Amino acid sequence: MVLRKFFGFVFTTLLIGSFLNYYIVITEDIDNLFSTFGIILTATFPFILLIGVPVSVFSDYRTKNLNGKQRYTKAFLTHIILGLIAGVVISYFLESKFLIVVTLLAAFIFWLGDEILRGIVKGTND
Repeated sequence: MVLRKFFGFVFTTLLIGSFLNYYIVITEDIDNLFSTFGIILTATFPFILLIGVPVSVFSDYRTKNLNGKQRYTKAFLTHIILGLIAGVVISYFLESKFLIVVTLLAAFIFWLGDEILRGIVKGTND
């Protein structure tokens, strides 16, 4: 489970970092795509590590006795609802409603990556 969460964390960080990088480059008309990507990854890394990983571990704990569609649905809702709560709290302090969208997207990507990795690595339903 630890390895799956680590890969899910890396996958989510890279995808959210890429999304935010392109968004900022397009909206702010910045020329240096590579250096912006490094800054964005540095900014997203702690949020996904400190919020995304515990949410995903909690989701696994809540769904450990479930199988199939019921587990997928409950895990998805856990990721999305807790991602929404985190987004609202973060956006309140940083005064940006866009962060709610980013945290929901990150929650969805983390859930999707975790489910894909769960399917690839059989026997990690704990």
